[in-house]
Amino acid sequence: MFIRETPTVNKKTGVSYSKYQLVESYRCEKGPRQRIVMTLTELDLDKSLWPALANAIAQRLSGVTSLFESDPIIARYVDLAITKYAIRSEVAAAKETRATEADLEMVDLSSAKTINSRSIGPELIGNSFYEALSFDKILESAGLSGESLGIAKATIIARLIHPGSDRKTYSYINSNSSLPEICGIDLSKFHKDKVYAIADKLYDAKGVIEPALYRASSDLFRTNTRLFLFDLTNTYFEGSTRGNSLAKHGHSKEKRFDCTLVSLALLVDHRGLPIYSEIHEGNTSEPRTLISVLDALESLSDGSLFGDVVPTIVMDRGIATKANLELLIKRNLNYVVIERANKKSLYRSHFMEMEGFTEIYDAQGSPVLVKKLQVEPQKPQGQVKTQVQGQVQTLEEDTGTDDNNSYTTSGNTSNSISNSSNDTKIIKSDSSTDTDEYIRNGATGNNISDSTDTDTNATSISSSSSSTSISSSSSNNNTTTVVLCRSLGRSKKESAISSQANERFLVDITSLNTSITKGSISKTTVVSERIGRIKAKYPSIASKYEISLEYHQDHGKIIKKRRFDKVINLTITEKPTKAKDDNLQGAYVIDTSHSELDAGEIWNIYTTLTKVEDAFRSLKSDLGLRPVYHQLASRTAAHLFISVLAYHLLSAIELTLRQNNDKRRWSTIKEQLNSHRRATIVLTSDKGVVYHIRTSGVSEPVHKEIYRLLGVSDPLKRIKTIATHL
Repeated sequence: MFIRETPTVNKKTGVSYSKYQLVESYRCEKGPRQRIVMTLTELDLDKSLWPALANAIAQRLSGVTSLFESDPIIARYVDLAITKYAIRSEVAAAKETRATEADLEMVDLSSAKTINSRSIGPELIGNSFYEALSFDKILESAGLSGESLGIAKATIIARLIHPGSDRKTYSYINSNSSLPEICGIDLSKFHKDKVYAIADKLYDAKGVIEPALYRASSDLFRTNTRLFLFDLTNTYFEGSTRGNSLAKHGHSKEKRFDCTLVSLALLVDHRGLPIYSEIHEGNTSEPRTLISVLDALESLSDGSLFGDVVPTIVMDRGIATKANLELLIKRNLNYVVIERANKKSLYRSHFMEMEGFTEIYDAQGSPVLVKKLQVEPQKPQGQVKTQVQGQVQTLEEDTGTDDNNSYTTSGNTSNSISNSSNDTKIIKSDSSTDTDEYIRNGATGNNISDSTDTDTNATSISSSSSSTSISSSSSNNNTTTVVLCRSLGRSKKESAISSQANERFLVDITSLNTSITKGSISKTTVVSERIGRIKAKYPSIASKYEISLEYHQDHGKIIKKRRFDKVINLTITEKPTKAKDDNLQGAYVIDTSHSELDAGEIWNIYTTLTKVEDAFRSLKSDLGLRPVYHQLASRTAAHLFISVLAYHLLSAIELTLRQNNDKRRWSTIKEQLNSHRRATIVLTSDKGVVYHIRTSGVSEPVHKEIYRLLGVSDPLKRIKTIATHL
């Protein structure tokens, strides 16, 4: 295609002007010919850019975006041309339709109005993927039928679109959404108790629904990789929750320590598609949740879902205890984990020397140094033998520890009282080192990109010698595989966290000392209790300081038949730090059963844990998982399970977008579709007949683009009814 400029004269005014046309050349039986594709608006663009504009318009008409559109000027002209072309096409189609299907009647235009305007855009997306995942068929197999199927569909899609409590779900379906039309719900018989009832039914059938949904998503999004990511999160309750057996106080992921919690364990694959969920009490220990997840995986494996491929489990340190690793090995499952026990001190010599490390980069472009080792099982004396390129080395674990809860006291005379000040004494050690230094000796320039959202990067996991599917553990019985990692970004983050915690620790200790010097607090037991609380709050920082109590000169004497007890000051002394500890900042150790993969590939597998973190973020932010208002355990579990079912839709939507090179999240798509509505048009004819025409609005260009990417169409037809005769 090319742009042609044609001089033209207005016959009435005699004014000369130029007409710009997009022309396509083609060949027919009579030879080469040209046809006009579209007429462009006034073109105030340098002629040297016309070929790029013609190419960009041609690409857009074929359904793709041209690289030339990176130029904002060309992109603006393309948008104008395509919009005008679409309008003209719609006008032409409307003329043709009117000529063949016209339903003509004289109406009073002043009577025209719209009523019952409802959201249709996000509903169309939800409905399309609900059908793609065969939800109705799955729910039928779980025992739902008739009206229950329609209410279940509306409830799950409503949670996807308008997250919140079950009461909010009912309100949205009843008053704001076109879901009743899509799902066939009779609103005259629909009330909020039916939403509660359907949630209970869905949760009761959880064991049937979840495996079937994952099988459906596996058919829809095929892959050979069996990489499963497991983690646990919690969310908080609003209200007393006295009768809720799931509501327990625990460590809140959202820092809501004032509220009771409920926990959700979630297993997803490397693309973020959910596989299995489990609901636990709010104080459930993370490691305890693994065994039931593995049982669920075995049930899926029994159905030959994975074929001959052995799944690989990826977990963070919260769940990866030694017992859980033994459980994975016993069940012949592969794993990539960071163990709960911090093992980096076992490999101190490697991290100090930094020989044989390879440099790769994370998603932010920050360097990460990695090194693969074959390691013999740990000896009772705390020694580990490592093998690098055929050489066996023995590494001794650092057994030096600091007492986090110890502090010394000193009885002081009147001289010490007079010399003490109201300020806390902080004595710096001279042996501190620069913790920001990033040692990269012996690093090479091998660049391995971080795991991304696309399926190709996650499924093509190959060894250095040949393409290798993740199928089974190839490590022998005598050694295991570890990858030593040193991250600059992680080092900076740990340093910043440590610095902030150190500052807050000193502020709290100084505040306590101020209360002591003012006389507000003086008894040894009270001061000791306060110090203990501060140390418990900052355990990693407290070990770096020694806190001494200074007493009044009469402390311990019997005065008025009572033993005199008065602390007058605190002294904080920073302990000498070991330089070798600073050199472990930003270091961590990955354990894996995949000895056939290289260090970069193993590290890439571990970084896919961000997918389960994204899932929790979506559940909490996009799907109304928090807070929970239910006061009964059964209703709490049902509420959370509805959010999990909605996440099946959300993850499928976002994965489809990514497969079409679109990085938008569901929240963005939903907002852009909010302007697409379905409404009833009211018209009165010249004969006094009042017509109600129920129709969906004409899609705007942004709507059409989203529907095209996701393969969505509107199943609702135009409905014409006679409301009354005047």
